[in-house]
Amino acid sequence: MRQRIKNLIPYRCKLQFKLLQRYFEKKKNQYVYSKNYISEDIGDYKLELNQVIRKGEFYENKVHNLKIVGDKINNLIIGPDEVFSFWELIGKPNKKNHFKEGRNLINTRISSDFGGGICQFSSILYFMALQSGLRILERFSHSMDIYKEHERFTPLGSDCTVVYGYKDLQIQNPFSFPVQLKCSIDDERLSLNLISPNKLDLNIIDFRRSETEKGVWVETFSNNKFLFKNFYIRL
Repeated sequence: MRQRIKNLIPYRCKLQFKLLQRYFEKKKNQYVYSKNYISEDIGDYKLELNQVIRKGEFYENKVHNLKIVGDKINNLIIGPDEVFSFWELIGKPNKKNHFKEGRNLINTRISSDFGGGICQFSSILYFMALQSGLRILERFSHSMDIYKEHERFTPLGSDCTVVYGYKDLQIQNPFSFPVQLKCSIDDERLSLNLISPNKLDLNIIDFRRSETEKGVWVETFSNNKFLFKNFYIRL
């Protein structure tokens, strides 16, 4: 009965309620969100990740959406104790904000919506945060594993889905010095760099799988220390 009533509530009302919840959580946490940009490199140390943008349905729209996200992330400075929030920075992915329709994966269903495809950006950010030692405050995995092994550009478990109002990627800088995000996107590749004035001791990230009849559990370890456990339904 409760679920039936919940389904009758218009999506717009549910979204406004979620955004209001996040507003009060933000007030409570008193995080300082990163919003400053510097075009020049702030240091000589660099961690670089590159991913192929695979061709498929909505491919051109996906590249378009990734470039919008890239424009808002490129040259961003995350100061000591500051927090990077994907949605605080990107804003609502709608037509008004120049996003196009793309493929989405929500609640074990493949569909389409404005901003589709930008989870590749949140995923590469998450994977970089794991390796560099940035603190993960909020991250959600996808509900399904839609790739075959030869199709992957990162290991299963290194993904991060973002849903406006509901699921965010939030990363905090725990270091005593700032770090800088630099990125570039062309029609074939997404490149992300983390620039720092001090050398970072990179973590060894390991994703360990446990297969079941319905899917697979993936445990994430950093330098052999357990971090997360996520379940993925198999297509």
